[in-house]
Amino acid sequence: MRLLGGGIVAIAVLATASHAASARLVRFDIAAAPLKSVVVAIGAQADVTIGLSDPMIGGILIRGIKGRMSVATALSRMLSGTMADYRQVDAQTFEIVRRKTAPAPKKIAVPSLQLRPDPAIVVTGSKRSAALQDYIGSVALIDGMAVRPNRQIHGSQALVDEVPILASTHLGPGRNKLFIRGIADSSFNGPTQATVGEYLGEIRLNYNAPDPELAIYDVASIEVLEGPQGALYGAGSLGGIVRLVPVAPDLSRRSLDVAAGGSLQAHGAAGGDVSAILNLPLDRDRLGLRIVAYGDVDGGYIDDPSRGLKDINRTTTNGARATLRYQPGADWTIDFGAVVQGINSRDGQYAERGLPPLQRSSVLAQPFDNDYALGSVTIRHAMGSAQFVSATSIVRHDVNSSYDATLTHDAPRLYREDDHITLLTNETRLSKHSGSGSGWVLGVELLRSGDRLTRTLGAPGTDDRIAGTDDIAEEASLFGEGTLRLANRLFATAGARVEYARLVDHTLDQVDAGSEPRRHVAAILPSVGLLWKPAARLSVYARYAEGYRPGGLSVQGTITQRFESDSVASYEAGVRYGDPGDRFSASMAASFTHWEDIQADLIDSGGLPYTTNIGTGRVVGFEAQARWRPLSDFTIDGAVFANNSRLSRPVPAFTGEKDASLPNIPDEIARIGMQYGLDAAGRRIALSGSIRYVGRSRLGVGTTLDLHQGRYVDTAIGASAPFGPLTVSLDMTNLLDERGNIFALGDPFGATAGNQITPQRPRTIRLGAAVHF
Repeated sequence: MRLLGGGIVAIAVLATASHAASARLVRFDIAAAPLKSVVVAIGAQADVTIGLSDPMIGGILIRGIKGRMSVATALSRMLSGTMADYRQVDAQTFEIVRRKTAPAPKKIAVPSLQLRPDPAIVVTGSKRSAALQDYIGSVALIDGMAVRPNRQIHGSQALVDEVPILASTHLGPGRNKLFIRGIADSSFNGPTQATVGEYLGEIRLNYNAPDPELAIYDVASIEVLEGPQGALYGAGSLGGIVRLVPVAPDLSRRSLDVAAGGSLQAHGAAGGDVSAILNLPLDRDRLGLRIVAYGDVDGGYIDDPSRGLKDINRTTTNGARATLRYQPGADWTIDFGAVVQGINSRDGQYAERGLPPLQRSSVLAQPFDNDYALGSVTIRHAMGSAQFVSATSIVRHDVNSSYDATLTHDAPRLYREDDHITLLTNETRLSKHSGSGSGWVLGVELLRSGDRLTRTLGAPGTDDRIAGTDDIAEEASLFGEGTLRLANRLFATAGARVEYARLVDHTLDQVDAGSEPRRHVAAILPSVGLLWKPAARLSVYARYAEGYRPGGLSVQGTITQRFESDSVASYEAGVRYGDPGDRFSASMAASFTHWEDIQADLIDSGGLPYTTNIGTGRVVGFEAQARWRPLSDFTIDGAVFANNSRLSRPVPAFTGEKDASLPNIPDEIARIGMQYGLDAAGRRIALSGSIRYVGRSRLGVGTTLDLHQGRYVDTAIGASAPFGPLTVSLDMTNLLDERGNIFALGDPFGATAGNQITPQRPRTIRLGAAVHF
């Protein structure tokens, strides 16, 4: 929940008089999150009242708490090294206040023979709540409130702007593909499974669909787990995992947050956004409801003079998310969840070379629609240091795309794809994690994905069907992973997933097309790693992991063909110092990935999409990030990712591509940002700014798609200030109004001409206001 008002905000439950909170020991198990979310959890678990005197410090990232301790000890540990402190009002009441003086830097202590647990950032995506310093692998942890800035970017693009190891295509909202650490198959959408698994809490969001791009409202934190995650997450996690952790319902306190904003963009139409977050206890400490509703309008900025139209790429996003939480006992939690979202674009967001900036010439409109619906049930049961989790979900995802396939102006043609996807999943697991860094997880997963793709190509308004596909994938998996302490400072992790898949493919709308033979695929996906802690808050690690995607059925013209499974084997090594909440933290890692039988979605000479295996490749990556707080109110963070990829052993059809780079991943991405808080006119003003550079990449594999994109700079600044219960914000993006080409594709039927560019969004200014009740 966003904390946008002034004054002390009462959090947690009514005080009980049986024991003094200052001395009573409580078992805490709280993940890293913004301060405003962590104190809610502490209050609920300890049955105390906690107030927050300064709303402006509610968004700072706080390390997690795990173990048995008093409330005072928990608060002291979680606030150590931050700009916040606490004071005890009485036995059952505490108040979080701004620290009057900056905390002194901590001294690095040499660990003793017995490593004691330290309050730390927790990686919940490990499925056993491993502390960041105990996690063997590269991970990016982001404050969800910071990623959802006060500007008109609320989906996955906000993440891409923050995290250099995360990249995306730029067809438009709701039709993009995400990539992590250079594992990019192609720039086009098709029947291949995504290379990145996306999750909302415990619930899987996608399988073989474009990024659903759920709006990042009321999200506590985001985890990006890098590299193949086959052992824990199965097929479709070649590049890694993106996990959104939503803010949980507060069962003790009613609240309402409302925010709205209006934006103006150079050379384009105005836009706006509105959101509301309602938290409603229905039965105190047992039953509560949390609802998020939102709507965004991007007015558009691409003109088409040939049709006499301006700002044709107007896009609207509307959605809602609800969680009903039931706690029948202290150790049980049951969450019933629902998500609905619709993204609608009137036309594509690309322009053409040879015309004035932000213009193109087309015959037909190319609208796009992405409708997403999700229902879920998540059950958790704490059993001492062990935890049982079972998550079940159903997804209905409809993606409708239209493209201008006109060859001559007097004979317009429209190509349309209607993709109807149904995804059913259940994962049940048992895990245990100890403060010493050891632990284990064991679980099973069942999945069924149905994907029915119909296609038409002909004059607008006609239903001239061409071949489509109907694919069903059923998977059953058994997985496990464990960490063992080998010596005082040395830990080893090993895990594996045994996965069995049944695939059934049909060709639609084609003469004599029947069922394809059923296929059965079995895979064993191992992972191993070593972790060494040579000093306090310093970790050195090495990891090997594998991942794969099952094959499928593709249609090229009137020819139906199979594409085979592909797989990756990845080696990485890295070093990490400190947690994001420390005065200084940093990490760096190097990785090498061998990619066998790469699946790629491509287009033929006529512009129609198809899927094939293009050969074997390798990806080498280097990344580094650091965060420094030289003053209590001033933070600087920076990150860089360098990538080198090659198609080292192409199949015969792509022999000319030997040693060519894989598509859509820039050779380097770098970002630097800053946050500063100052007191002026009796108000706490928060300032922020960032600069991001995106290097060069190419559109796709093959000489006709060897089109360059990238090499641009993106900039942003922002400010916010409270006025009583109201917080006002002003933000600006693309300060220099740059026109860099972020993606060399808009319409696949005209892509091979090499004239298409996707320009940066013009300079945009947004004025927003938010209030907390």
